[in-house]
Amino acid sequence: MSGRVGLLSLPKLDARIPQWSLDSLEFRKCPLCQGDNRPALLRPDQLPVAYCGTCGLWYVSSLPPSEEISKLYRGYRFSFRPRDLSLSYANKLLADGDAMTHDVRLNRLSALSGSLEGKRLLEIGCGCGELLVGALHRRASVFGNDVSPESCRFVGELLHIPVCEGPLSAVAFEREFGQMDIVVMSNLIEHPVEPLATFESALSVLKPAGLLLILTPNGGAASDQPSSASQWVGFRVDLEHLQYLSARTVSTLAAKYRCDIEHLETFGYPGLQGIDRLPASSFAANRSLKGLIKAQLKKSDRVRKVVRTVRAFRSPDPPDPRCGTYHLLTVLRKRSGAERDPGSRLDSAT
Repeated sequence: MSGRVGLLSLPKLDARIPQWSLDSLEFRKCPLCQGDNRPALLRPDQLPVAYCGTCGLWYVSSLPPSEEISKLYRGYRFSFRPRDLSLSYANKLLADGDAMTHDVRLNRLSALSGSLEGKRLLEIGCGCGELLVGALHRRASVFGNDVSPESCRFVGELLHIPVCEGPLSAVAFEREFGQMDIVVMSNLIEHPVEPLATFESALSVLKPAGLLLILTPNGGAASDQPSSASQWVGFRVDLEHLQYLSARTVSTLAAKYRCDIEHLETFGYPGLQGIDRLPASSFAANRSLKGLIKAQLKKSDRVRKVVRTVRAFRSPDPPDPRCGTYHLLTVLRKRSGAERDPGSRLDSAT
């Protein structure tokens, strides 16, 4: 408790606030360099965040019990972040070859590799597999990995994509599926207690000259000062996040692990629509109700015209996703001869 006394507590924004055992928090050093940094702010879930000047990284500096973190991800796609895991949704994904045509991740990877056709692509933290299906439509050979059992069942049984459940074991994965041309970690690296181990596993399954894409909230937008960091929305939403990378963090990782930065950009805005409301307990029931309402509306031309008019009046054009700085996207290329170094720490980089 003493580590949180006197810190600025950020106001609530996201209705999904995990209930941690605050009397059982354990101090955490910087997860990349093991630097000892003083906490600067309190998130709405009352977990403190600190800034590491060595890594350019904001991170949660006191962790709740590991069992509580693990519990959050059991049923993650049913309760905390409910998704449509139905057969009809799976069939829709597989049938719609144009759905991911404008996906910035796949387009960047396609440009850097010439084409995704014939490439072996693994997504760590694949969720419901939308990106994997998009790559499949571009004739890549795709593989998935996720800690969520329900996500893995959906991807494996309904999308028919090879998938392994749990934290990625590079040795076991490579033994079964071989090495990859491309590894994607999209909205993943901010989650694990040991992000360096996840990063190293991703590099381990990559072929020499393979590409690693990371998409994550841009902690660099918070700057390095508590006064300005307190205004950054990233500390008030998605409170399962445990670290926030910056462009400086990416540069430090690339130098330490002998990777070349092929691409780095910031873009876009956080998705805040409905953030102040708890998710529906049953996505399927919600989806059925919406479908019924839409079916009834389609029966009336007059009602449809009214709905379109109201939407046009109440919903201004969304901001251009190419603007903004909330997302950090980077593509690293593994140099030939670069190997995983499980005992390495970033503070030994030169």
